[in-house]
Amino acid sequence: MNRYCFLILITLGVFACDTQLTPYMEQLTQWDKALENNPETIGDSLATLNVAKLNKAEKAYYYLLEAAVADKNLKQLKNDSTLLISERYYNSKKDYYALARTQYYLSKYQEDPQKIYELLKTAEINFEKSPKDDYHILGLIYYWLGQIQYKQINLSEAELYYKKSNQIYSKLKDSLYMVYSLRQLNRIYNKQKKYDLAKENTNQMLEIITYIDNKNDSQISELYASILNNQSFLFINTGNTDSALMASRKCISLLDNRDISIKSPYYLGIINVFRKKAEIDSCKFYGMKMKKAAEQENNLFNLANCYKNLSQISIEQKDYKQACVYNSLFNKLKDQINSNHEKEVLKELEQKYALAEKEKENLRDRNRSLWYFTISLTIALTASIVALYFSWIHRKLKVKNAHLSEEIAKTQWGFALSKELIADNSSAYEKLELLLTKNIKLIPDKVYYEFENSLKAQKEEYSQRLFSALTNIDNNFIEKLQYKFPDLNIDEVMLAYMLRHEWDINDIAQVFRITFEAFKKRKYRLKIKILGADNNKISLEDYLNKM
Repeated sequence: MNRYCFLILITLGVFACDTQLTPYMEQLTQWDKALENNPETIGDSLATLNVAKLNKAEKAYYYLLEAAVADKNLKQLKNDSTLLISERYYNSKKDYYALARTQYYLSKYQEDPQKIYELLKTAEINFEKSPKDDYHILGLIYYWLGQIQYKQINLSEAELYYKKSNQIYSKLKDSLYMVYSLRQLNRIYNKQKKYDLAKENTNQMLEIITYIDNKNDSQISELYASILNNQSFLFINTGNTDSALMASRKCISLLDNRDISIKSPYYLGIINVFRKKAEIDSCKFYGMKMKKAAEQENNLFNLANCYKNLSQISIEQKDYKQACVYNSLFNKLKDQINSNHEKEVLKELEQKYALAEKEKENLRDRNRSLWYFTISLTIALTASIVALYFSWIHRKLKVKNAHLSEEIAKTQWGFALSKELIADNSSAYEKLELLLTKNIKLIPDKVYYEFENSLKAQKEEYSQRLFSALTNIDNNFIEKLQYKFPDLNIDEVMLAYMLRHEWDINDIAQVFRITFEAFKKRKYRLKIKILGADNNKISLEDYLNKM
């Protein structure tokens, strides 16, 4: 029983050592926790680390954080090669949470909607396998799955994912991401003409964004402006032009006061309101602003809309020459847009159908997997009960055999060690050897451990006496060597001394009780420690002689 406990304690000790955080890993973990609030600072901190010094686990975590920082700062890495290293590592270690995070960031580097969808779905599955410590990443996965479906105009699937995302962020009380998911739901409701739901969502968004508004945060400011712009279109659709105008003006004023460039879609809302109010001069004023913004953005669609509006305004002002110019520019852009659109429309329809079918296939696979799992679990439980009995008997015999082998190995090891270390007491050694030989299978544990401790003490005394003798002979050299290379142990210092004083190889081997091959390996390791792996031009003996 004591032996079993001993083995269990050793196993737990090894496991604790394997899972203990290294200083680099502890630092990376702390940065990860601070990432949400200080992405720029964490990015600067990551830049100070020397990646070459990190082990595989630390590198995988480093590359994951590097991608997370870039994402938080609205930037991208040059490519996804480092993230692929993280994915391979976490996949091999079955770290499903880190794997889900990595695959989420990998999806940002794909252009094909099908590949993005597959990566995000894989990330979702891996998150479900994880301990589920942090649901924030799952909210992001759902949000971007919604974005993929929304772009393919699969509105019902997109709505489902946005709702899942919003539920997660509501539980986490993450106001900013709640607003993002609500804004996308609002756009779906507007397209579906569910104006009551859109109005309810808009009021909820405005309440949240007003509470978290920060004039110095451009991300929140632009989000606030987009909500006001959506509200303006909602009022236009419901026939409330006065409220629409108020919302549009507030949107433009907010960005203007905070010195943020105003996007062309924001001008479109206020132009539509002034057209309904028949205020032509205001339409033209904001139309020219929209034209300038669309040109800077290279937004051909909004630029075409702008020329169309300006053409109609010029006709109403009876400036037919200018109307022809704008109309000509509109037709030119329309042809260009249609040409590009015709090439992409079939591909978009195919992708839309593929993603919708993929979603249904995933649901079918999950239901099928659940059924198979139930049947497999029943069979597995029955088989395991039978297998466990036979496995228990086999394990008992195997453990017993292993213990016998271990006892023999320990005794033989102790026997060999005694030959090496007990040099000054040969008669006592011979008696001990004779005793061990006769009773090799009958040695009690207590006697064995006392014998082991005795050998250790003798070995330490032997090394210390020899080391003291060498120190007295060449004290300056040894002090200098230990000062310059503090990592060298006693045996390595003694070997360096012997090489410096040109000891015979056989004598060195006899002192250390090693073979010629073992001596060569020791000498090579010592050279690596002193001269480095790349320095082959200088011999170790020459270097030690010149010290």
